[in-house]
Amino acid sequence: MIETYNDLHKLITSEIEQYLQNNDQVSIKFEIADNGSCVMQNNSNGNKFKFMLARFGDEYKVGFAFFEEYQPQPVWLDDVLSSSFDENFVKTLICEHLV
Repeated sequence: MIETYNDLHKLITSEIEQYLQNNDQVSIKFEIADNGSCVMQNNSNGNKFKFMLARFGDEYKVGFAFFEEYQPQPVWLDDVLSSSFDENFVKTLICEHLV
C-alpha cells in the first residue's frame, strides 16, 4: 500500500524498469518534482502521467493525470485508493495508455 511519496516513486520506477526489460525499443523517463509529485513520460510519443499523493480521511489516494502527445492539458484525471494502486495498476497504465 502506498503511504508516502517514496512508496509511490519506488513502485512506479520498479514497474518502468520491468517493462523496459522486455521492451527496449521504448524510452520512458521518470522525474520527481520538489513537492514529491512525479511524472512518467514516453519519450517516443509524448504521452505522460503525472502522479500525486493525498490523504483522504484515514486513507491515502493516488491522483493522476494523463497527458497525450505533448499536450499541455490533461486528457483525463482520476484518483484511486492507495490500496488499489499496485503493480498491476501501474502495468496497465504503462501498457494501455503510455505506450
